[in-house]
Amino acid sequence: IDVASRRIAEEKQLAEEQRLAEEARMAKEERLAEEARIAERQAELKQRSLLEARLAIDIKSRRIAEEQRLAEEARTAERQRELKQRSLLEAKLAIDMKSRRIAGEQRLAKEARTAER
Repeated sequence: IDVASRRIAEEKQLAEEQRLAEEARMAKEERLAEEARIAERQAELKQRSLLEARLAIDIKSRRIAEEQRLAEEARTAERQRELKQRSLLEAKLAIDMKSRRIAGEQRLAKEARTAER
């Protein structure tokens, strides 16, 4: 009886140790699975952050390119305005020179008529 009682007690102790070992193994697996989920979520967040940073860079690059395009258009418009202004001044100068030449010719003609009299 004593041997049988001891054997039963040993089997109960072994079963309890196995149950505790199984619980510990399951708890460890759950902890590892949770750590894996956390690491995966952190990786997703980092990936998202990276994509958002790239998007922000792309938006800023496009904005800079648009500002550069607008600045170039403004410079081109200014150059065209300057060329038109120069062309207008040249036309005014040509008109002035022609007017002076005509006035000079009219004066010479008048002097010639006056001299003929």
